[in-house]
Amino acid sequence: MPLGLLFGLACVAEPDAETGAGGGDEYPSSERPPAAGPRGLLVAQSWDRAELPLGAGAGEYRVILLQESMYSLLPEIRAANPEALLLAYQNVGGMRADGGDHPSSGVQVDEAEEAWFLHDATGERLEICDYPGVWAADIGNVAYQQRWLQNVGARVLSDGFDGVMMDDTNTFPGHCLGSLGTAIAEYPTDKAYGDATVAFVAAVGPGLRDAGLAVAPNIAMNPWDDTMLAQSLAMLPHLTHWVREYWMRWDDSANFEDDNWAATLATMVAGQAAGVGYLASTPGPGVEGDVEGQRYGRASWLLAWDGRSDSAWGYRSGDLDPWGSDWGPDLGLPIEDAIAVGEAWTRRYSGGIVLVNASGEDGTLIPLGDTYVDPDLGEVDAVRLDRGRGRVLVVR
Repeated sequence: MPLGLLFGLACVAEPDAETGAGGGDEYPSSERPPAAGPRGLLVAQSWDRAELPLGAGAGEYRVILLQESMYSLLPEIRAANPEALLLAYQNVGGMRADGGDHPSSGVQVDEAEEAWFLHDATGERLEICDYPGVWAADIGNVAYQQRWLQNVGARVLSDGFDGVMMDDTNTFPGHCLGSLGTAIAEYPTDKAYGDATVAFVAAVGPGLRDAGLAVAPNIAMNPWDDTMLAQSLAMLPHLTHWVREYWMRWDDSANFEDDNWAATLATMVAGQAAGVGYLASTPGPGVEGDVEGQRYGRASWLLAWDGRSDSAWGYRSGDLDPWGSDWGPDLGLPIEDAIAVGEAWTRRYSGGIVLVNASGEDGTLIPLGDTYVDPDLGEVDAVRLDRGRGRVLVVR
């Protein structure tokens, strides 16, 4: 997608006269989001990260992802983060045998019918290769969809969560299955599996929304693949939020540049245009390290935020506290669309300016048109920015 067209889809919010919040419809179970602030996403869905919602970013997070088994922590987490949506992790594409009354998969192995499993050519059940004990589920099976919705809706509401983060909502099987490994008898092509995932979301999303729950699938897809993109967009009418686990890089890769950067950004623009909040998570440390990963990930997110949607960005990297000064400061609300400056991009906010060089040469000079404060350089009216780098500057 040409970058001019991409950013032509973005819009700046007109603040509400009384609340200061942008326009647009509210999502089930969510208050209108705060008008400004970093609007952070916190991935805390393991017990070794249970203290993070109470750490340095407490009160700043818009969305916090937790395991359902962490339900007993909700009162304390909610008291420290009153504006946050608290979403329970539930696996879509796999079934586990553990977890008791608060499992991490929507359907457990001991309740599953044989037709709810995926099988190889010999009829053997398929286990997910990178998570032993998780069995691949036939997400296109109507009875499986109905049981998943029944189980998850009842448990999540009873436990006091605001919604569901639906992991492994995949447009391709992954996990050493399909084109990446063992052929699946029920789905001879990755596209067939992706189409079944779309059917799953269409079957369960409305029911969760009708129950007042936020619906936030982590959609595994490559933004530059037309088939995967079309399948992802087909899910949007049934969602409240779109989770993008790999925002602007893979776990160990360099920051996305050129077309890969633009295609990833386009998913956020498209999601927001459809009225869906976009939850972007940048993994680290990557090739450039944590600091540059945080700057680039958040700056790219700020280029595309429409100023009103219930979207959020966050960073995850080992034991690193996900809230820190490397995110850059609070910029308030956008006051203009993104502007091309040569091969780089800028966007002004009420409290500063965002810079991203996804396609230019190293050392690209970006004039700012005013004086801003850079975290490393102090007061500047122009910045030289290497390729694959971003900055968030504040007004002087």
